[in-house]
Amino acid sequence: EIAQRYKERWGIELFFKWIKQHLKIKSFLGRSENAVRIQILTALITYLLVALLHHSRQATNSLWDFLCLISATLFQRPDAEAAAVRRRREWQTHAKNQGCLF
Repeated sequence: EIAQRYKERWGIELFFKWIKQHLKIKSFLGRSENAVRIQILTALITYLLVALLHHSRQATNSLWDFLCLISATLFQRPDAEAAAVRRRREWQTHAKNQGCLF
């Protein structure tokens, strides 16, 4: 019975080690069972979505590198930025064609 309890405890320890390594949860934000459960589930869903996106794009880099790329570009809007650059170029071309009034 003692060996069975230790085996169960070891499984729990491995689970928390995996959480710390893959989900980047170093400490829990809340102390209640519900708060811990929500934090783990949120991190797990995020991890699975990133892994699914990584797999669907058939990325050659590691999942960690892919996650770093997502973190770095999360709030960038490529279409909006490209449109802003295009408008800036059009304005510069238009300003050159208008000539200088002063």
